[in-house]
Amino acid sequence: MLKQIKCDLFNQQQIDFVAGLNVVLGDDEAKNSIGKSSALLVVDFAMGGSSLLLDKAGVIKTLGHHTYEIKFEFSGKPLFVKRSTEYPDTVEICNANHVKVDEITLDAYKENLKSNYELDILESNFRSLVSPFSRIWNKGEDDPDFPLAGASKEKLSSAIARLVDLFERAQDVSVEREVLQSLKDKKSLIKKSMTAEIIPKITKTKYKSNQKVIAQNSQVIADLKENFAGALTAYEALFDERLREIQKSKNELIHKKNLASARREKLQQDISGVSPRLTENIELVAEFFPSANLERLKQVEAFHEKIGKLVTKELKAELKNLVAIESDLNDSINSYDQQIKLALTAKGTPSDLFSKVFEIKEVTDKAMEENRFYEQKVSIVESEVASKSRLDAIYDQIFLDIEASVNQKLKSFNKVVYGPDRNPSQLRIKNANSYSFTSPLDTGTGKSYAGLVGFDLAMLSLTRLPFVIHDSTIYKNIELAATENIIRILKSVKKKQIFLAFDEAKKFSQKTQLTLQAHKVVQLHRDQLLYIKDWRDKG
Repeated sequence: MLKQIKCDLFNQQQIDFVAGLNVVLGDDEAKNSIGKSSALLVVDFAMGGSSLLLDKAGVIKTLGHHTYEIKFEFSGKPLFVKRSTEYPDTVEICNANHVKVDEITLDAYKENLKSNYELDILESNFRSLVSPFSRIWNKGEDDPDFPLAGASKEKLSSAIARLVDLFERAQDVSVEREVLQSLKDKKSLIKKSMTAEIIPKITKTKYKSNQKVIAQNSQVIADLKENFAGALTAYEALFDERLREIQKSKNELIHKKNLASARREKLQQDISGVSPRLTENIELVAEFFPSANLERLKQVEAFHEKIGKLVTKELKAELKNLVAIESDLNDSINSYDQQIKLALTAKGTPSDLFSKVFEIKEVTDKAMEENRFYEQKVSIVESEVASKSRLDAIYDQIFLDIEASVNQKLKSFNKVVYGPDRNPSQLRIKNANSYSFTSPLDTGTGKSYAGLVGFDLAMLSLTRLPFVIHDSTIYKNIELAATENIIRILKSVKKKQIFLAFDEAKKFSQKTQLTLQAHKVVQLHRDQLLYIKDWRDKG
């Protein structure tokens, strides 16, 4: 816990803190600009915060950059550090005399605090966990309707995720969350791959059409096998490994020839200004879709590498080369045709029949491949829906458990503060993206802020949250009698720390005043400011 903060610019030089309630006590006239909020910002600064650096109170502007010497105690062992406003992203590790022995980054310092406060088992970072409960004037996080907000524009889903984490239930959803995210990534990848034509873009209509093609062609082949004696030999020839390899090689050469011919025609027409196409995540595509036409993508990109206006000499040289390539490819294709013809003759199979059956099989295989991608896409979408449904069910149970725990604490808090006749504030978590915090049938400002205090105390009691920071502005909105009862609850906290700025103590009972005096860590008034210089009412 935080034990001490020293600063050469403090009037009091050092402020010592204890477990439980620590009061920064203002004067009875509720004077502003005496340092109450600034003292809380210094505490927040010691906890790795940065709101002090915004300098809305003008401390740095007036006094210049300065350093705070900070002492913590964890498990009976002291930790001495220094942090300056000039170099806030570096924290010095010190000995007991606050002499530097090492330095670490601010991020490392916050990780250190997270570990020392035994928050390591939580997923969120240290500042995300504690900052929403540092409710200081002009810092934010003091909206009574959104007690979980870590920033004014933070999404409600982030606040709810933090709440789930604080209650140590994040692990309950982490596995299913990863499954859902993986499915979303795969769905996105399929969509991008289809858009880039890396894999076929198949609609439901095309899928059904392919099903008909597959069924019809299968029947055609079956009929040929049954009704034409030579067809069986042709069909079986399709599965002759050597013959299949020859036909496959021939098809590849035809494809290359078509590409070369297309390029030749473009050169002949002096085509220019082709825009390059970008390929996203080729390796990832290969991982998910081993049979995707990646070679086609590479070939297309190869033809688009030479962009811009080529000189006539280069065009003619490339054109001559392409003509030679086409000629070589034609020779190779003819050679494969002869090999196929000889192989089929040896088997007693007419080459035209083989070509016909092979053509039918190619069309069928293409339709089956397209449908396989469609079925894979549909399967991912269905799995995503199922995963989201499972995740929602897990969340629902977690939300019910958290609501029950928090609302029971709020009920007990409300009974002490207002008595049994007024409704307590209630937390309602609608889903992972929405929550509300209200006082049913009791929407007064005082009740709302009292509920905010009650919520923080519930979090201190139910979770590992190590401290809360409350500025006096919160309590100015709460009725006197209710505030006195709240002070009575605050002083009962023994193990964790509460940092409270408070003034106008004379308005309260003698008992409350004694409590505030007993727990004050610094007394501030018009003639005893937090800092050594008074810049109030000065230009």
